[in-house]
Amino acid sequence: MATTSVPAPGVQDYDLMQPGMSRLNLNSLNPSGINLAREYEQLKVEYDTIMEKLNQTMNSIKTFWSPELKRERQMRRDEANRIAHLERMVQSGGIGGNEYGLGSTNEALQLRMELRERDERIRQLTTALESGSSHGAMDGRVRELEDTIMRLQDLLTTKEAQSMMASQDPSGRQAIENALRRIDEKQARIVELEDELMRQRMGRSNQPRDFTDKNLSGHEMSTMRMKMDRSEVELAEKKQELMGCQSRMQTAEQTANEMKSHLQVLKDQLTNREQHNTLLQGDVDALRQKLDSKNKQLEQKDERIAVLERDLSSAKADVSDKTELIRQTEIKTSQLIGRIDSLENTVREKEQDLDRAKIRLLSHPDVQKEKEMTERIEQGERERIRLQEHIDQLRRNSEKEHLEQQKTYQNEMTQLRGTIENLQKELADRDILLESQNEKIGDMNRDLNQAKKRLDDAMVDKGTDELRMDVEDARKEVEKLLKMVHSLEKENLNLTAQIKQNAEKTTVPPSSGSVAGTLTKSSNQQSNLHKRIEELEEALRESVSITAEREVHLSQQKHHLQQVSSQLNEARKEISDLRRNKQSVSESGDRDQMIRAIETERRQHLEQLFQLKQEALLAAISEKDTHLALLEKSRGPRDEIETIRRHKDALIRKLKQENERRAMVAHPDPTISMNAMASVIPGAPLPAPIIPGTIGHPPQSHQNPHDDDADGIWA
Repeated sequence: MATTSVPAPGVQDYDLMQPGMSRLNLNSLNPSGINLAREYEQLKVEYDTIMEKLNQTMNSIKTFWSPELKRERQMRRDEANRIAHLERMVQSGGIGGNEYGLGSTNEALQLRMELRERDERIRQLTTALESGSSHGAMDGRVRELEDTIMRLQDLLTTKEAQSMMASQDPSGRQAIENALRRIDEKQARIVELEDELMRQRMGRSNQPRDFTDKNLSGHEMSTMRMKMDRSEVELAEKKQELMGCQSRMQTAEQTANEMKSHLQVLKDQLTNREQHNTLLQGDVDALRQKLDSKNKQLEQKDERIAVLERDLSSAKADVSDKTELIRQTEIKTSQLIGRIDSLENTVREKEQDLDRAKIRLLSHPDVQKEKEMTERIEQGERERIRLQEHIDQLRRNSEKEHLEQQKTYQNEMTQLRGTIENLQKELADRDILLESQNEKIGDMNRDLNQAKKRLDDAMVDKGTDELRMDVEDARKEVEKLLKMVHSLEKENLNLTAQIKQNAEKTTVPPSSGSVAGTLTKSSNQQSNLHKRIEELEEALRESVSITAEREVHLSQQKHHLQQVSSQLNEARKEISDLRRNKQSVSESGDRDQMIRAIETERRQHLEQLFQLKQEALLAAISEKDTHLALLEKSRGPRDEIETIRRHKDALIRKLKQENERRAMVAHPDPTISMNAMASVIPGAPLPAPIIPGTIGHPPQSHQNPHDDDADGIWA
């Protein structure tokens, strides 16, 4: 906000009071008048610039701060009225030193009034600041008040200098002294003239009267007396004027002293006001800093909100696009499902026609023989299914036993790991014991050195034989201790080697602590460890032998199953040969043509059905891909992504199965198709085409969960 700079009213008063004063001083042609004229010009230029700034700022904030504008306008009107009143007072005053004294007193009074008004304004602004008004306006007003206070200080200094000049002006005193000197000269001249007049009278009274003398007559003397009286009257008036000037001079000096004291008081007040204003300025700066921090926080929040809104709009646009795509795919899938339903209805109708044709064919005598052959084939198929179930049961039992053995092996592995950890702990204890033994050996070495010293000391006292005996005993003890240490080290190395072997057998990576620790192990624990390892090896050998036997048994079962399947293939080949012979022997080919026509029509319908199913499956797979891409982009839940992937895999498997069935329908085996035709029961649906190579592997009784998911999708 633009701050309004109001000019000091004292400057305006001084500006408007100067013309009369400048006229007086220019008329008197004193150097102080020239200085005052210069100051007047400077103040006038400053006043013009301040008024221009004020007009600019008032025009810029005219529409924003109307209450403050009204207040400022009222203040300016009051100041203009007061300046006009002071101009009238200046113009109505007299000319001379008296007018200058009156002007200074009027200016002092005007300054007092302006200071009171400024104090009131400062008080109002402080109350407004404490009540929480706008910080920008208060800051501007505080700056304005600081400027006006500085100007008032300058004015006070100029007025003080003017008052000192008025009290110490040599021109005024010189004028008074000149007037007094002239009056004294006139008084002395009058006294001289009176003395001469008295001498002339005395001389004439002593001399005889000369009528021929042409001196002054009596009338002339009376006129001279009248002039003398008039001059005495004028002298009295001048004396009275002089006394009045002296009294006015004394009053002016008294007022100048009062003005000095008042100016000192005003200076003290101004210093106090400056201190108060500095405190207010500090508060205003603190409030401004708080306001800036709040504005920065608000700007940061606005930026974050804008970023979030942009992200939200982009996310909404993506969601709307994806929903539109999903809606279109749903429409397509619904259309495809409708077409599939209509084709399935047509397929059902064709199958009903085929059933009716089958019923007509079954009434033929040749069909009875075919039925018997098909019954035999079904018995063989049932036998094959029974054997397959037996084989599956054996496989499941072997898998269960294998899992149980794995669990037992894992339990034994955990037990072995526990024993290895215990052994490692015992090895650590043995390391600690070995360190303590080493410390004891070091102590014994130190004792041995001390004993040697004592021996050297006692060589003089004891005999050589006794000393040799003591030395041999000490050597024997040291050798025993060394043997014990070597045996413990060997046991430690053996135990570490066994632990490494056990760790390699049980596929447990050796830890750094077990490798670094080389500790001793007792013989009992070592024997227990060897026994445990042997037991584990025996159990491992037994489990390997059991698995080998089961694998042999399974291979035998598979071989037997292959033999049965080969026999069934041979039987089917014989049946196909018999059918070919029967077809060649048959007299009429109408039935074959009708069957072929029905088969071709059926294949066409199946081809259309497979094509529609393939399109529907591809559409569903593409939909799942788009759904997966959307979830991965938006980082959706992992479970949902896994379920969708599972559904997608199920759809892909279903598509592969449909393609295989389509290939089988496109290139069927004539023997299998005739077999299927012969095995048709009246009123039953047609069997699915049998894929070659799957005769020995019947369909499993349990269904894949992925197929269940796919069926659930197409439901």
